[in-house]
Amino acid sequence: MNNLKQMTTAQLKQYLSENRNNNSRFSEALSELMSRNSNPTVYPPDLPLEEIERVMQDKIKEVRQANQSE
Repeated sequence: MNNLKQMTTAQLKQYLSENRNNNSRFSEALSELMSRNSNPTVYPPDLPLEEIERVMQDKIKEVRQANQSE
């Protein structure tokens, strides 16, 4: 078994992808990944659709920029 705590975030995401059909491994890895973000953004459940779309577009841009700098 891999030591999930020693994996980088990219390695952990790859591990999740490779183990998506193994409930116990996926759950353990997802818990580790989620524990790394100590300040998650929480959105209200009644957020208007337009605001959801804006948030999603902003996040997509952020991820693309991060991937370009790697």
